[in-house]
Amino acid sequence: MSENQTYLNMEVSKHEYLIMLYFLSLCGNVFFGTFLPQTIYVITASIFVLLYLFKENVNYRFSRWSINTMFIMIATFILLFFAQYVVFGWNTVPGIINHICKFIIGAGIIVYLGERFRIVFFRTMFLLCMIALPLWIIQQFSGGIGGLTWDLGKTIWIYCYRTGGDIVRNCGFFWEPGAMGGYIALLTLLFFNDLVELYKNNRFMCLVILATLLSTQSTGAYMSFGVILVTYLAVSMRSKWKYILFPICLSAAFLIYNNVDFLSDKVESQNESTRDLVWGEYSSTRSGTLYFDLYYIVKHPFIGNGLHERTRLADHHALAQMLSQGEVAAAGNGFSDTIAKWGLIYCFVYGWIFFRTNKGLDAKRKLFFLLLICVILQGEAFMNFPLFLGIPLLRIVNDKKIINNKR
Repeated sequence: MSENQTYLNMEVSKHEYLIMLYFLSLCGNVFFGTFLPQTIYVITASIFVLLYLFKENVNYRFSRWSINTMFIMIATFILLFFAQYVVFGWNTVPGIINHICKFIIGAGIIVYLGERFRIVFFRTMFLLCMIALPLWIIQQFSGGIGGLTWDLGKTIWIYCYRTGGDIVRNCGFFWEPGAMGGYIALLTLLFFNDLVELYKNNRFMCLVILATLLSTQSTGAYMSFGVILVTYLAVSMRSKWKYILFPICLSAAFLIYNNVDFLSDKVESQNESTRDLVWGEYSSTRSGTLYFDLYYIVKHPFIGNGLHERTRLADHHALAQMLSQGEVAAAGNGFSDTIAKWGLIYCFVYGWIFFRTNKGLDAKRKLFFLLLICVILQGEAFMNFPLFLGIPLLRIVNDKKIINNKR
């Protein structure tokens, strides 16, 4: 990298692309799960990550602190696991091992790529969007493009799609259109301080990614993306144009919400169904799941209710059985689901480590970043996957001139 090359237009190696592709394959891609249980890939990948971290000591200037921080997070999981065991008299050992392995993968890859993580993620997501968008268009005319069958559709690894009514929506690389849209929203958030510069340096890539976001037709993704943009205008944009763009964006969002049927109708119908629920009654909608999860959050606010349905849904045995058999849809709100599983202690540690990792970033931006993560989590249970679990160790770079630690 030359001295004048910036973070936003630097090159990404084939090695980095491959690492990120495999990493994202463990973050909601369904292809490998058609051969073997996903847990096998997770545990295997975590072992390789640990071996690398200890063998190579990671050529990254924040490695020692980052590795120590990883162990703080692992210790938090273990302590909460034992606290839950004491309270419930039982806990799931395979579940906690699988969860810790997911965290090791997420944190390990973030530590390994270091300050380059965001741009590698951006370029890889662009590649996935470049593949997904034309395949999605072809699919609208052909009714499908073949592939391996999974529970809700088909996959060719690099592209997944659902059969039936959801075939008109773009799942991209992941299991659900909302997941593809959610990861694009996260991508936008990772460049919260550099959105204008990112677009100036990568116009075509940004437009392809935006078009893919629109093709997901995901209510949660649209709303997350919109909230991030509006917050960016209010908090991070330094130009005087923001005083013009801010009200324009708010007005555009209001018009889109009221004129795009699947947005307004879906949100209003979900809110209506939630209002009809009684305390502790389940609904798979986002607002309904939030209301349901409040029952368990209030029950064990600090240590959570654990990962397994036996403790997570201790007062709803019939629901646990129906969920395990696929008779009802699983949780639709990743934010409340996380608190219900792990409690407020974990949420505090998660935020505290992110604040410590990003000491160079002012407190206001760090707080907004975490709040916007909570917004994205409203859409899907992303905290069940490595990337979101590893976010506390992700450094949001201020200086656009970076160290050349290209792998």
